[in-house]
Amino acid sequence: MQITAAQKLTFEEYLAYDDGTNLRYELVNGQLLPMAPPKPKHQFIVRALTLAFEQEIYRLKLPRMTLTNIGVRTGLRSCRCPDLCLTTIEQAREIDEKSGVFETPPLLAVEVVSPSSVEDDYITKRDEYQATGIPEYWVVDAISDDSRITIHTLKGEVYNLQVFRNQEQLVSATFPELKVTAEAILNA
Repeated sequence: MQITAAQKLTFEEYLAYDDGTNLRYELVNGQLLPMAPPKPKHQFIVRALTLAFEQEIYRLKLPRMTLTNIGVRTGLRSCRCPDLCLTTIEQAREIDEKSGVFETPPLLAVEVVSPSSVEDDYITKRDEYQATGIPEYWVVDAISDDSRITIHTLKGEVYNLQVFRNQEQLVSATFPELKVTAEAILNA
């Protein structure tokens, strides 16, 4: 399927889209947005968070799992691909094998900020994830002069946020016993 810049895709067309490359795309209001491959630092941060989450899952014997390279439907014609998601085992089994997209909100989504995604991660995706009902959303920003991790927790229909820097221990509603500092993740 050849896509023009002005053409808007339906969600179903997005799921079936294949341009013959290994590029990944997000769908935003019907428009395909190519995703740049993550830099090594970006991957180190995702790996550090994955390990921290997986240790808690194992320690507490929780029926949860972490997933990367997965989509989250955020609207009629929108699908985002967080860097990391946390879901129940049951929900993970419900993901369509072909599409790899959640139709229901995961328990937690993480975005690692890159130079091209600052506004999207802090504002646009936050608003989409909030409207979708994702209970917890983390923004990990290791690229700004003020490196920080912002954890958004859904209270009713609105996110409350907490910002963590340096040696501050992260506080998560999803993982209340998590023992990791902002610095440990930001310096991964």
